[in-house]
Amino acid sequence: MFSSDVNRHSKRMPAVLVLVIVAILVVADVCGAQTNSLSGPVVGYVFDRQASNVRPIQGILGSATVGAPVETDAAMISQSLALGATHAIVSTDQALLALSLSGGKSSSLAIPSLPPNPTRMAASIQATAAAVYYSSTNEVRIVTGLPQEPRYAGTVHVDRPLTRMAVSDDGRVLVYATDEADGNFLYAWTASSGASRFVTSSTSISGIAITRNGDAIVTAEADNEVFAIFDASGGAVRRLLADVRQGVSRPIGVALSPDGRILVGNKESATVTVLDSNGRLLRTLHCDCAVSGVYPIRDAVFLLTDGIDHTLYLLDAGSPEERILFVPPPQE
Repeated sequence: MFSSDVNRHSKRMPAVLVLVIVAILVVADVCGAQTNSLSGPVVGYVFDRQASNVRPIQGILGSATVGAPVETDAAMISQSLALGATHAIVSTDQALLALSLSGGKSSSLAIPSLPPNPTRMAASIQATAAAVYYSSTNEVRIVTGLPQEPRYAGTVHVDRPLTRMAVSDDGRVLVYATDEADGNFLYAWTASSGASRFVTSSTSISGIAITRNGDAIVTAEADNEVFAIFDASGGAVRRLLADVRQGVSRPIGVALSPDGRILVGNKESATVTVLDSNGRLLRTLHCDCAVSGVYPIRDAVFLLTDGIDHTLYLLDAGSPEERILFVPPPQE
């Protein structure tokens, strides 16, 4: 009896194994399909320079992918500046446009008095204003009312090539660096005076951010320094915040978290230095990447690398402990 039972079960075993294997393959195929077509909330939008379009980072932080290009009624996009999670300023050969992005589609609105093809663009900390620089005419044009009602607010004339800039949320203060024979000079322009005045100089200014209370945070790459210009539109007092002693190592850019923490991207050490508003070192985050800047793409989320043809690295500063996350390149 025992022998016959063993033989009977052994004859059934291959069929059972086949059914189990088929079930596993079906589940794996479904899971794989879900992974490859991951969608959901939009973390923010990134510019694809090679394809001249804008693409969403979709999913949730820590498990996101680069989605399909957004359908736009604009011509080929040559530049893009993120204005939070659902808006951007883009340039085509014909116009400078404010894009509203949602659900894989977009609507656009031409920004009056701002020509296309600027040399550089920068948004304010809350993305309610932007500065647009044109090297061909040596001027910066200010736009306010962002993101939904963009309007031209004035022009700032500069005497030398502009290398970095930052604008206040109301568009009434512009802090910018120019390229001089012996380094970079920092200037502050105010709408109330209609003029620019010299603030300070540095070997190589690599990043500027204006806080909500009107101070400017500046990174100097060659000097390995982060310094503040308190009351940039008024007294303009310079104070060192951090240097190599806090791990600053060829700082390539700076941004501010919603609660005022200072985020410094270090090119040489591939790290992000996190400081409080007084310059006290909070932590150093290591990134397995080539840090190219700290670019806001939405509240508390920043892009650390450039280009989508390789892995993207994001800085999530929306919690008490910042973290660096990666997004794989699109599989196409």
